[in-house]
Amino acid sequence: MDKVRFQVLGYRNFNRKADGRPLTVVTTAFQCTSDDNTRGSYGMRIKDFFLPDGKIGTLTADCIGQEFVPQFGINSFGRTTLADFAIKAWK
Repeated sequence: MDKVRFQVLGYRNFNRKADGRPLTVVTTAFQCTSDDNTRGSYGMRIKDFFLPDGKIGTLTADCIGQEFVPQFGINSFGRTTLADFAIKAWK
């Protein structure tokens, strides 16, 4: 599989309506892979990531346009979840 690189398009900080808990969502764009191409998808795709609790509110406007490098883990329900991330210069 091709290496997928995510570029930060923007982010939003907000409070969840149900309990007022703060959340941060980062919106990223990435190039369609060759697997996507075989299914008829070409160009760019968009993906939102909810940041882990320890990283909520840590993004700044300087992050926009940079590379978002997600690191995944397994949650208590056995599902893949975003455990951590890094922001790197887009090259």
